Amino acid sequence: MLVDVALQPQLVDPADPGVLIVIDQIRASTTITTLIDAGCENVFLAGDPDTARVVASETGCLLAGEVRAVKPPDFDLDNSPAELVGVDLRGRSVVLSTTNGTAVISGLRRVGPVLVGCIRNATAVAAAAHALATAGEGNGTIRIVCAGREGSFVLDDAVAAGLIAGRLSEAAARTGTGAVLTDAAKAAVLLRQSWPSLRDAMEASDGGATLHRIGAPRDIAFCAEEDRTSTVPVVRYDGRMRAVAFASAEPREP
Repeated sequence: MLVDVALQPQLVDPADPGVLIVIDQIRASTTITTLIDAGCENVFLAGDPDTARVVASETGCLLAGEVRAVKPPDFDLDNSPAELVGVDLRGRSVVLSTTNGTAVISGLRRVGPVLVGCIRNATAVAAAAHALATAGEGNGTIRIVCAGREGSFVLDDAVAAGLIAGRLSEAAARTGTGAVLTDAAKAAVLLRQSWPSLRDAMEASDGGATLHRIGAPRDIAFCAEEDRTSTVPVVRYDGRMRAVAFASAEPREP
């Protein structure tokens, strides 16, 4: 099994074989996972705010997201996973649009599996990707894609990628399948290991600074919580782009 990390989104070609794990750690990946955990009936993903407005108009769902970290005035919900925990979304549908995460996912339209990863589901998303790869998906390759900030490298995505790459190595070792990490994957693992505290890494990142600037520091702690959910979103491109729970994910160990 080959594990690669694209530290910037433009370093991955959607046509390349592989199971993809997309990370926009602060905050879209965490928000998508939290929306599914909150019981949303449909989590639609839009590459830009205008597309999100069209989907909301056609489906009657709630609008959620941000433009450069700020919620548009006509949106119902912010891209704040910590705030979503207190909202009753059972049976509701939401369309999410974010500056980086959903935009990158939209650009990766492909036939192969696209999973959504973050620190909160690190072990579960690694288990799901490992199961797909060992079953023959993506020619046994797993590519972790960092959404970055408008194409640039960001610390929070890279640390989360290193955490998930490490979990993939552990899963491969347990099952005897073996994992080969590219240099980029090794660099991400070493970067994660250089931060004993994930919370400190998130605080030190540009994304963490942005959350302080916009008055959303609660999201830093929430995004930094490790293995708090076994939910693994998988992206479906069937008409409208949406995220659903990956049914075959292995349950998280207590």
